[in-house]
Amino acid sequence: MSILLTLKNINLSFGQKAIFKDSELTIHEGDRIGLIGLNGQGKSTLFKIINKEVTPDISTPPFTYDKSNNPFKIFSIPQELNIEDYKDLNIEDFYLSFYPELYAAHVTLQEDPANEKCYEVFQQLNGWDIQNAYLNYLKGFDLLDLTKKVTELSGGEKRKIALAIGLSSTAEILLWDEPTNHLDIETIERFEDELMHSRKTYLIISHDRYLLNHTTDKIFHIERGKISTFKGKYLEYLEYLESKEAELRKNLDKLQNHHRRELAWMRQGIKARRTRSKKRVEGFENIKSNISEIKSRSRKVVNLGLLHSGRKSKRLVEIEEGQFSYGEHEILKDLNLVIAKNDKIALIGPNGAGKSTLIKIFKEELKLSSGHQKNAQNLKVITFDQNRESLDLEKTPIEVIGEGNDFVILGDGTRKHIVGYLESFLFTSDQAHRPISTLSGGEKNRLQLAIFMKESADLWVFDEPTNDLDIETIELLEKELKAYQSALIIISHDRAFIDNICDTTWLINEKKVEIFEGGYTQVAPYLHALELEKKLNLEAKKSAKSEAKQEQKQATKMTFKEKERFSKIESLIESIEKEIETMTNDLGKFDFTDMSAEKKQEYKELNDLKENKEKELESLYQEWEDLNSKI
Repeated sequence: MSILLTLKNINLSFGQKAIFKDSELTIHEGDRIGLIGLNGQGKSTLFKIINKEVTPDISTPPFTYDKSNNPFKIFSIPQELNIEDYKDLNIEDFYLSFYPELYAAHVTLQEDPANEKCYEVFQQLNGWDIQNAYLNYLKGFDLLDLTKKVTELSGGEKRKIALAIGLSSTAEILLWDEPTNHLDIETIERFEDELMHSRKTYLIISHDRYLLNHTTDKIFHIERGKISTFKGKYLEYLEYLESKEAELRKNLDKLQNHHRRELAWMRQGIKARRTRSKKRVEGFENIKSNISEIKSRSRKVVNLGLLHSGRKSKRLVEIEEGQFSYGEHEILKDLNLVIAKNDKIALIGPNGAGKSTLIKIFKEELKLSSGHQKNAQNLKVITFDQNRESLDLEKTPIEVIGEGNDFVILGDGTRKHIVGYLESFLFTSDQAHRPISTLSGGEKNRLQLAIFMKESADLWVFDEPTNDLDIETIELLEKELKAYQSALIIISHDRAFIDNICDTTWLINEKKVEIFEGGYTQVAPYLHALELEKKLNLEAKKSAKSEAKQEQKQATKMTFKEKERFSKIESLIESIEKEIETMTNDLGKFDFTDMSAEKKQEYKELNDLKENKEKELESLYQEWEDLNSKI
């Protein structure tokens, strides 16, 4: 397929937040592209750059927008229709809001139906063809009363209009931004069917994984300012990412064994060191830097500039250069944190790392030993407490929730009937009128949750909220927390719970708080690297002690055959290491974004050969260690 559009040297920052850094992309004719990435990574912004609504920053080399001399058009369908500026249009004519020249001609024709120039405008701009296609799509989406004003429609009906507008466009490239939000399954399936039979080139931003997998054959992934390209379906891309993560974990595990052997190798003594290759010495020195590099690649660090950008309507807590100690015992240091309205933060770290202490600092129950803290005036912080003992078992859920009233006033000021409120927490009318003593443990948990959710706070803290909860209640809690507009801090070991709710994760590590985008999945590789680093340091200490003890023991003498074997084994090891290095370099030359079946088989065979050589090397390492212990 021919190239339609190439963008190079995309650099864009908003304040201190870098959205794109030296990024590039290429769109071919017929591409069906799924655009993915974490919220705030620049998906909608990229659409605006492609559509020339946003111009990247000046850079060296400069940003280039190459249409390859093709006079094609780009058409963007946003998440929200511009209703406000086109209140006069009904459903039948609303497509005109996307075509300024056609809209102007339409307005003129309303006043002067005989104006021939306006009819010529419609003819020249394919207005009649667009109109007919648009009306047909409206019918297909069951929008039959075309005289209705768009202002009178539901969110789902407005999305149907947006779909009809996009599908009827004659442009060569379509940009779809979350096209299936607020839609029922039937409409989504109709839309999928239209896309799958379309010959248009398009890009889709969507959280609907099923839609992405069925309607795209290429993935653009925005991550840390870069745009990576993968040729294949969405699920194939997920498998590719999993294989990359598996390879990353495998490499980290290999480092542990590698470090132990290299440590022994480096400690052989002066004579052996003369024969040791320079490359081997350098390799040992680079082991820790390799770990740091893997940690860097796995870590998704959020730019604090985003939190300070002013996009959040209110800062609730702000700490600068904070430090906290109990007497001379330092607990936390170098705290530079901001909690803003709507933040959903996962707070993780080993037991005793200081999570509870940090919460008490936020609540001003503890004061910083040094640094500066500023809380919003009259900041209200509530901690979720699953204390079933606080429930009066003789009362009914209605009595506990209503406190003598038929209606409950929620934290946001809304008024709701008690029975309806309890139904939203999965209580039947019968359960609502029964004594709490007759409820199951799961039902009591849900009641505790219902009591808590009545409250109003600026900042909610959930400390292990899923403990002892059934799946039904956990899913209910997830749903509620996703919809909450106030700031949340969740301390939990439930990885899926964190992934489903939190957009930021704070890790307490070595008395500092490190900040990551996303939930647990984003932090997992970094945690794995930290764990391995601790193991390596511990093993190095054990190895030093073991060596000291070994020197005190009388060395076991080698046999003649063992001496002969030991004199050859080092060169054998180095030879196989070179073979593995060559294979690794060859494997790195494969282009995973465009792999044919033949290439995949070639890659598999070479990778299998490399793994066999690694097993052989493993055996030689062990033999070398056994012989070396007899010196």
